[in-house]
Amino acid sequence: MSTRISDGLRIGAALALLSLLPGCIGGGGGTGGAPAEAVVTSDLVVIAGPPGFCVDESATRADGDTAFVLLGNCAAISNSRRAAQPAVPVVLTAAISDASDEGSISESLSDLDAYFRSEEGLALLSRTQDAGTVTVLETATEGDVFLLHASDTSGGAVEGVGDDYWRAYFDIDRRIATLSVLALEDRGVSREDSLSALRQFARTVMAANAATPEAVAGMPAQTAEAPPPQGGLFNVGLFRRIFD
Repeated sequence: MSTRISDGLRIGAALALLSLLPGCIGGGGGTGGAPAEAVVTSDLVVIAGPPGFCVDESATRADGDTAFVLLGNCAAISNSRRAAQPAVPVVLTAAISDASDEGSISESLSDLDAYFRSEEGLALLSRTQDAGTVTVLETATEGDVFLLHASDTSGGAVEGVGDDYWRAYFDIDRRIATLSVLALEDRGVSREDSLSALRQFARTVMAANAATPEAVAGMPAQTAEAPPPQGGLFNVGLFRRIFD
């Protein structure tokens, strides 16, 4: 799995440049020597995936302030046939922003759909910062979690995964968590399976950080229509935290 994998939303340029120091990687539940979770940031944010997913330490970066964690098939990462394997053949990533009081996901849910469909938002979703490569397929709000389904046809650092991905945004105290589910290039994954994997991932991370899993469990998805981009409604501090 490539050590050059980037989240695409660029939570900190240092993440994309892989200039961060190794974080504290470990935790029980991993099999075949692959850790089941990563403990990152100075306030010990925990990233863990659903059963069968383990942390790829070679592609994980953390400097105490921000973090990027990649999780994949435990059997593949540990090179052990006896290790657990996930129910859905996808790759998971988690990006954790710096701690700040400049905006939060929960306070900006009503603005996020329009922002991601704007020229600026599409460019920031693109791995090559080209708005023309990204199509936002659908969005939804479930509790205090914003879900986004998009396709990015650009080239770039992500290798071995398809164009289509699902993403979830939510707050962990004063930080923003961005979780992604990326289907493998040679394995077809249905919309329902990808969304289910994302919800499981979000619930696992929230529970690991003492949040209530009910924040996403059982919330009905409300797919948003595609409104025209509007100016003046975006929380500048929030989006600077997500993308800069």
